[in-house]
Amino acid sequence: MKRVFALLLSAVLLLSLAACGGVTTGNDTSAPTSSAASSKTGEESPANTPDENSTTAGGDFSGQKMEVAVTYTGSQATAFRELVEAFEAETGCEVDISEYGTDYENTMKTRMASNELPDVFLTHGWSILRYKEYLMTLNDQPWVSDLDESALGVIEDEDGSIYVLMTSELVNGTLVNLDICEEAGVDPYTIETWDDFTKACEKIKAAGYTPIGAISNPGLLANVAGTWVSYEGEQAEDSDKMLDGSWDWKSYRPFLTQIVEWTNAGYFYDDVMTMKDADLAERFATGKAAFNYGNDPVFLVNCLELNPDGNYAFLPSFASKDGGKMHVGIGEGNAFGIYKDTPNEELAKAFLEYMAVPENAVALNQATGTVTCLKSAMDMDDSYAQKVFNGLQEQYKDADIFYENLWDRKYMPSGMWPIFGNAVNMLFDDPGETGIDACLAYLIENYQDLYEAARTE
Repeated sequence: MKRVFALLLSAVLLLSLAACGGVTTGNDTSAPTSSAASSKTGEESPANTPDENSTTAGGDFSGQKMEVAVTYTGSQATAFRELVEAFEAETGCEVDISEYGTDYENTMKTRMASNELPDVFLTHGWSILRYKEYLMTLNDQPWVSDLDESALGVIEDEDGSIYVLMTSELVNGTLVNLDICEEAGVDPYTIETWDDFTKACEKIKAAGYTPIGAISNPGLLANVAGTWVSYEGEQAEDSDKMLDGSWDWKSYRPFLTQIVEWTNAGYFYDDVMTMKDADLAERFATGKAAFNYGNDPVFLVNCLELNPDGNYAFLPSFASKDGGKMHVGIGEGNAFGIYKDTPNEELAKAFLEYMAVPENAVALNQATGTVTCLKSAMDMDDSYAQKVFNGLQEQYKDADIFYENLWDRKYMPSGMWPIFGNAVNMLFDDPGETGIDACLAYLIENYQDLYEAARTE
């Protein structure tokens, strides 16, 4: 384990650099929030202890072999191999790790077509939308009651089924520089709607700071879009139309109009279109901007390396109007599923139990730079990203917020992520009605083409 933890800091820093432009979703997650989640998994049940989570003591799987497929590369893969080697030593089994890296998605699609999948594999955001029919239902496993509410909003199916052990999650909300807010007379915890956010930006701008620290990135148009067009009580609830391909994008216009108004009011950096990821982290760390919406708290880890005195918080994404709900976008982090036709079911389940042991879960989560979502492990995770996420849960424990899958991953056809990137460039280049018209036309055309391509696959 010492060798695993030695890798953690460098891995987190590398991942935080990758996250600087916003959570890079790329249409890679699944699953709606379920109001019945707590009843299905044990409402108010205490977190499992490490002993309750541990794999069968002395379990003997000598002579058995299974395949585990992962997306990990570099130091992440090294940390994972360390854990697998310890599992092999404990059980006597042999684990063949398939490290597909950037070829993971295409390789798994090929293996699905032949119905020959690994015994255990990372679902990389698609446990329900893509892999459900290939996965074993795992509701009877001992770690299920240990899953945090935020995880259930992503991996629980409509009928309450759970197909993966998720030890960590991607978390999407609003990053805040508390020192700037205090100097400008803004209490960020009173912000509930985007109108409230705009009023706060006015004060931030008047105090001499950039309100919204961002680069031109797909996340600006995708990561909080659901707060305008999808969720209960918002300006529009067009989710069903998005999923059947009939959405005309008219309800998306107010969101684009808001971004144009923020642009023309000077709430973004003047050089927003030419900035790099490193610029974004450096400026946020040195107190040049107050907010970064639609991002992951792992971003703040790098900011603290640049400025150890930084004072930050993590807030939800806000509602588009009074009566809407603030929400936190969640994506699958380290999520392991079991192939439903595996000949090694008991060994695969033992492996998932082993990965759910708090010490093991935290080791992997920190190595991959993701936030822990097993209740028994959350207090053990001393990473800064975990700290600010726990702070959000405590601050808003009595508020009506919800956890929902990242919007574009759930509602947009695969391939829309780079389209949003091009579209936001169009909007910044022409922040007016003609720019909005062009942006909408471009989004509609590509959405329809990609939806049709997905339908005919």
